[in-house]
Amino acid sequence: MSCPQMDTEGLCHGKYHGFACIKDKCRADVKQHCAHCLEGGHYCTKFHRFECIGAENCGTLDDYLNFIRSRRDKAQA
Repeated sequence: MSCPQMDTEGLCHGKYHGFACIKDKCRADVKQHCAHCLEGGHYCTKFHRFECIGAENCGTLDDYLNFIRSRRDKAQA
């Protein structure tokens, strides 16, 4: 399992900070952030927005906004 929250010693720096990685039992969001993401996924330097939506959704600004809209619509349904 490849996790962006795990350091080189196998310790978690995310939801289970300070503990060894628990691999598939982990309930943290372990999506891979892209190269434009600042620490923790809180800010996208590519689109200057406060959220990284993951490397797989990071194409154009329209892709970014459509992803945010569709997630919002699903949450309201």
